[in-house]
Amino acid sequence: MELNESVRSLSGIGEKTSKILQKVEISTIRDLLYYLPRSYKDFSVCKKIRDVSFGETAFFEVRIVSQPQVKRPRYRLEITTFQVSDGTGIATVDIFNQFYIKNNIAQGNTIYIYGKLEQKFGKVRISSPELYFKRPEESFLPIYPLTAGLTQNMLRKFLREALHISEFVEPYSDGFLRKNKLFGLKEALKEVHFPKSPERAEKARARIIFDELLVFNRMLELLGEEKRSQNSRRIRIKPASVKAFVERLPFELTAAQKRVMQEIAKDFAGEQAMSRLVQGDVGSGKTVIAFFAMYCMRESGYQSILMAPTEILARQHYETAVKLFPAEEVVCLTGALTAKKKNDLCGRILDGSVKIVIGTHALLYGDISFQNLGLIITDEQHRFGVKQRAALSGGRQDVHTLIMSATPIPRTLSLVLFGHTDISIVDELPPGRKEIKTYLIHGRKYNDMIVFIKNEIFLGRQAYIVCPLIEDNEGMEAKSAKQMFDELQECYPGIRMALIHGKLKNAEKQEIMDGFSCGKLQILVSTTVIEVGINVPNATVMAVMNAERFGLAQLHQLRGRVGRGAHQSYCFLVSDNQSAHERLRVLTRSSDGFEIAEKDMQLRGTGDLLGTRQHGAGTLKVANLITDMSLLVRTRDVLEQLKKSGGREYDAVTAIAREQLGRKLIEIALN
Repeated sequence: MELNESVRSLSGIGEKTSKILQKVEISTIRDLLYYLPRSYKDFSVCKKIRDVSFGETAFFEVRIVSQPQVKRPRYRLEITTFQVSDGTGIATVDIFNQFYIKNNIAQGNTIYIYGKLEQKFGKVRISSPELYFKRPEESFLPIYPLTAGLTQNMLRKFLREALHISEFVEPYSDGFLRKNKLFGLKEALKEVHFPKSPERAEKARARIIFDELLVFNRMLELLGEEKRSQNSRRIRIKPASVKAFVERLPFELTAAQKRVMQEIAKDFAGEQAMSRLVQGDVGSGKTVIAFFAMYCMRESGYQSILMAPTEILARQHYETAVKLFPAEEVVCLTGALTAKKKNDLCGRILDGSVKIVIGTHALLYGDISFQNLGLIITDEQHRFGVKQRAALSGGRQDVHTLIMSATPIPRTLSLVLFGHTDISIVDELPPGRKEIKTYLIHGRKYNDMIVFIKNEIFLGRQAYIVCPLIEDNEGMEAKSAKQMFDELQECYPGIRMALIHGKLKNAEKQEIMDGFSCGKLQILVSTTVIEVGINVPNATVMAVMNAERFGLAQLHQLRGRVGRGAHQSYCFLVSDNQSAHERLRVLTRSSDGFEIAEKDMQLRGTGDLLGTRQHGAGTLKVANLITDMSLLVRTRDVLEQLKKSGGREYDAVTAIAREQLGRKLIEIALN
């Protein structure tokens, strides 16, 4: 059976089960085989109760030393309790809502238990364990992420059949596998799902990570090759034009901004299309650099695109653009536009009367054509998946590309990921900016913070209050935005406030933001919809509830919404989670976004920082760009060797990389 065949080719998978599997992105045999375990149950060794630490999950062989007792403490809750011993200790076992289990529990019998040893109510307990009345045949059992209607046993059954009947095409030669100490593909997939030992499971996973990172490096190369495969639209900037642009600005440029602008001007005059990443900390002034680049294009008769991740940010860029360019030459394209309005704007873009196009991901879809496109800018590049970034940067090789990132990527990682892109760092904040004072708030300090915020409002300032949830969630102990809004209305009678979140209609969100920007609203209670792009100089307080639920880089972004005016600003990180305090104190000690990003990625991995795990990215499912950094560098070196020698390995990697980039999306996006 070929790997691209539907999973419905397997026995036991009909229409209903296939729909369930699609929820975890399994449609083909290949998807199933690469749906890897998140962990394994280790049945190879039976541990002794006395040797296991509290909180540790282990496999025990025990004898039942008491008759089962059944308790019903409340409606729909039945607990079956009995005691077990292995000669080194006694533990109480609690089984919930399995009333039939007591019929299988007999004092004196030997059973096997897989569960977590805990200390509760002064006793050693094992709650909700798995019971086995004979020892499992397999030493290691895979554990997979699940969804409703999907069980571990179902996945294991499907995988055993798929591994047995699938045809595997090994892309590497035997010599290549030996040289790089890799399992063959078939052996790797068998061992990663049903390993004979932890060492073999790790080696199998290493082979799959190796494949992912080798393809990932080739994808990055292809992006660079495409950008440099044709001559650029060369433009030369007249000093008088630069002077005219700078004089229109209501502020002085920093030395860092001037340096990056010079680098961009040099790129525009070069023979190859610009491909440049501009990184800068929150508030360093990257947006004006983007508008400078668009100004240069307009002066030379070319059109520009600026794509932002949210409508709020796109609208803010639009409002800035109409102050710097003739209003009739600037349009904002978002998903909120009517079909008639969008068609009208697209017509003006096509005839060339519009020079500046600003929008959201709506720019990726629909029939948008340009008369003379010269520059593509993606703002907050980490918010877009690999395919989306490729769609904007790879579809037209002669078009200049500028990538903006306000979430700094550690320098060492930047050089690997953007090795075929020039990098500029805006490492200077505008003069007069005061450092934001950041505090960790817990316990009694919370009431002090509430009083402090009230005093700031009475001084004429404004405040953001950010929560991780919109509404209360029984499965998550966190303060919701709606709950916080209700509480603040009681605490602050007479203070004008509003609640904003992603479920509101775009018009409602815009009305609220306009009210806050002009000072009609004094407090904005929000989810992370305000994380990027909001600029209200009079706002001096950012309070983040349940701060432990956010990454450090995200908290640094939120903190950057204040400190934009002449007044002293404050950031409060509210958390009663003691285990998170050490991590959160990184923000109280540092305002360097690069340092914070480095720490955040060490603690949490890359996550969405680079867009590689977003839906539809089609790239890294197993590899982690932090923990696997050494392998990322190694595969880059291997790729260079393959390129020199050629052969089937290089051709195979290139074919997969081209498929991953999603070339149809590129064609649709930029016509």
